[in-house]
Amino acid sequence: MRFIIGFVLYLCVSLQTYGIENRQTDNKTWVYVVSNGDNLWNITSKFLKKIDYYTDLQKINNIKYPKRINPGTVIRIPMSWLKHSPATARVAFQQGNNQYLRNEELHPLTLATKLVLGDEVRIGDDASATVVFADQSEMVLFKNTIVAFDHLSAYGKTGMVDTRIRVIQGKVETSAQKNKGPGSRLDISTPSAISSVRGTQYRVSNTTDNISTVEVIEGNVAVAGEEPNKSISVTAGLGTRIEQGKPPSKPVKLLPPPQLNTSTNVFESTPFVSWEALPKAARYNIQLSDSSSFKSILWQALTTENSIHIPVKLSDGKYFYRVTAFDDLGIEGVAANAHFSLNLYPYAPKLNGASQRFNSTVAERNLSWEVKPTSKATSYLVELASDEKFKQKVIEKHVKATEFSLPDTLAFGDYYWRVSSLENNDKGPASPVAKFNWATKVSLPNCFVDQSEDSVKLSWSVISPNQNIVIQAAQNSEFSTTLNEYRFDNKTTELTLNPEQELFIRCKVVLPNTQIESQWSETQHISQIDKGILSLFGFILLVILI
Repeated sequence: MRFIIGFVLYLCVSLQTYGIENRQTDNKTWVYVVSNGDNLWNITSKFLKKIDYYTDLQKINNIKYPKRINPGTVIRIPMSWLKHSPATARVAFQQGNNQYLRNEELHPLTLATKLVLGDEVRIGDDASATVVFADQSEMVLFKNTIVAFDHLSAYGKTGMVDTRIRVIQGKVETSAQKNKGPGSRLDISTPSAISSVRGTQYRVSNTTDNISTVEVIEGNVAVAGEEPNKSISVTAGLGTRIEQGKPPSKPVKLLPPPQLNTSTNVFESTPFVSWEALPKAARYNIQLSDSSSFKSILWQALTTENSIHIPVKLSDGKYFYRVTAFDDLGIEGVAANAHFSLNLYPYAPKLNGASQRFNSTVAERNLSWEVKPTSKATSYLVELASDEKFKQKVIEKHVKATEFSLPDTLAFGDYYWRVSSLENNDKGPASPVAKFNWATKVSLPNCFVDQSEDSVKLSWSVISPNQNIVIQAAQNSEFSTTLNEYRFDNKTTELTLNPEQELFIRCKVVLPNTQIESQWSETQHISQIDKGILSLFGFILLVILI
């Protein structure tokens, strides 16, 4: 009887020991640091597969008081004891026609889609998407890309996630979270290569010929070909090319960021960006985003030129763009980043009218413009300047109507004008600049000068009954020194002056009680009269009535 009891006790101890050892067959352990309020029971309940691991956990960590564990205590837990369950990935951004394949059926990819193990995501032409994994690592999928989700799992609430993605074709850019334990894993494979990483940013691509590239922006990536045990380390600023059946090429330095030379940060028409050509660049890639992190790609294009228009329809706002260069191996370089603001709405008006404007009638002095039927403009800003760049503005006026009457006080000459639409307080882009000449239809007078030894006689052609003639006399051609001005109606045709010094004379026709007038006549220069007795302001006025 004693033998039987002893054997049973031995067997129980042996089985218990075997159980503990069996649970630790995976020599990888996860380290948990005790926080205030933790005890062995809630730690077991939160992280471990079974509650009966409680006593085993106490034994392997030599914990004397399982209900009172000092904060900061390190507890080591075998990976095989941790809860392990399938994980999902969410769609944080999607642009264009994208789909996902599940159980051999295609579905539209939306922001509500939860991607699971076995799904395949297909990004369309002129499209993109961003996927966020359970550990908050992010992956941007560019146009014409197909990826398969080969493994998605998480170790309970530990933060460790096992993610394995296969790039069938196209290109992805990944920002991986830092390693949270031995169960953390992020592998991105192609038919030609496998890349393993934690806590870095890098790109992986695969062509239809199964030629892959890996470019590391930050951190360090292990890259292998068909022989996983023969991997190479690719560090930040380097890239490698892998052909199917061959090992990765020796890492090469990524091409530097192109020098951007776009001259403006605000566009009021289709954005145009340019950059300096790189000597070793085979082509360039340009991407547009509404985020400085480029997690939302709105538009992308490849070009062999060093400039490009961005033709995509965009709302007003701030945008970010980046340009990279590809070398002859197809390895993409470091990005040059910049931003611009777009101001397209409300649409700019279309200016009407001829290049000549006159102040003689209301119709001929009006500036007018047209707007699109869909315009929501509530008012307009009219700008008038004497220079094409509007550095010398003459008029800046808000109006409600689609026309503006030029004032009589505006001096004659050439002017530039433009109009902007306003929707409440939101100012749209200005119209193309137009030029006009502001003139008058009042005829220029014919003035004549007859100089004798002691006087000067001025005469002029007959003017209309509703007109006056104005004569100015000054000591310089700019008419700024000792200016005398005389006004006569149509009954007077001559004026006699007795100046002691030289004079400059000019005349013009005006309409009484209005601001309408002709331009000044050609300036007449009168030399000094030696025999003059009277002062400059003395004169004899001879009026001959008609």
